[in-house]
Amino acid sequence: MSRITIAVIGAGLIGRKHLKKVIDHADFELVGIADVNSDVVGAQYPGIPVFANYRRLLDETRPMAAIIASPNQVHAEIGIECARRGIHILVEKPVTDTLEAASHLIEEVHRSGIRTLVGHHRRHHDQVRKLRGLIGDKDIGALVGVSAIWAAYKPDAYFQVAPWRTQEGGGPVLINLIHEIDFLRFTAGEIVAVSAVTSSDQRHFAVEDTAGAVLEFENGAIGTFIISDSAVTPWTVEQGVGEAVEFPFSGESSYRFLGSHGSLEFPNLVRWDQSPEERTWNRPVRAQRLFSTTIDPYVAQLEHFRDVIRGTAESLQTVEDGARTLIATLAVTEAARRKARVELGARYQSLAA
Repeated sequence: MSRITIAVIGAGLIGRKHLKKVIDHADFELVGIADVNSDVVGAQYPGIPVFANYRRLLDETRPMAAIIASPNQVHAEIGIECARRGIHILVEKPVTDTLEAASHLIEEVHRSGIRTLVGHHRRHHDQVRKLRGLIGDKDIGALVGVSAIWAAYKPDAYFQVAPWRTQEGGGPVLINLIHEIDFLRFTAGEIVAVSAVTSSDQRHFAVEDTAGAVLEFENGAIGTFIISDSAVTPWTVEQGVGEAVEFPFSGESSYRFLGSHGSLEFPNLVRWDQSPEERTWNRPVRAQRLFSTTIDPYVAQLEHFRDVIRGTAESLQTVEDGARTLIATLAVTEAARRKARVELGARYQSLAA
């Protein structure tokens, strides 16, 4: 089968990660890069055409597919331009910066018929697929609840190099929790309502540094989540899985999935259960560590995108599904601001209208 011609738009931190995977993959041919700092990027990737204007890239190289790793604010604009040219897209998370922009992108995607994938790479971890299968097969019975933590201490330099992170939209809810919301939608089920509180008492920025959320799932389960960028802990999925060198490996589980017949820790994949005839708090609960392999989720994501483009697989996350994750994440800050429970059903339905 012929190689898939592909362009990468945006050569920042995540764009460079995508570029490495594409360049190393035998099924893809990188035909060009677009980045506003074209001179700098051109020096980093000699022999590859680099454009300051992404439209020129699309028109002159005519790729079959594009990876959109630009700033969030232009995801929709670039995705729409790709759709109008019939170019399949892998767009980094969040799918867009606003729900209005997401609706415009979805409309253009439907009109064009291109295939799409949103870059919530965690869906492609082998441990995540294993967990999803166990919950879906009711290995621990009916899902009763989820308890989760994402907490790490971001250094002062993190905010100094990008002052926008101290303002609305720059806190851990929209930067970090969106990964967790998508992970929970994928493994535990659709989120139908959200309640939340936020605090900025640690850093005193205009945006939250800590938040607590109560999530209600369509299947009746209830989730609680604490997220903070101002606490020293080993409890993040990044540390637990060891998916990137910048996050030292802890091997600790930051999730507990609670079931009527047992429970699961993640990412360690430890199952706790009793035999069905002795379910009682008066007897010990046994632990069993389950096996799963560790893979590079970005390579797995790229190979899934290849299969989606070729029509041999259904997209694990279309732009519509990515927009649902955005809806649920934005609801956390809204619920905290309004001090009210936010229902999501009508908002999900509006995407299909």
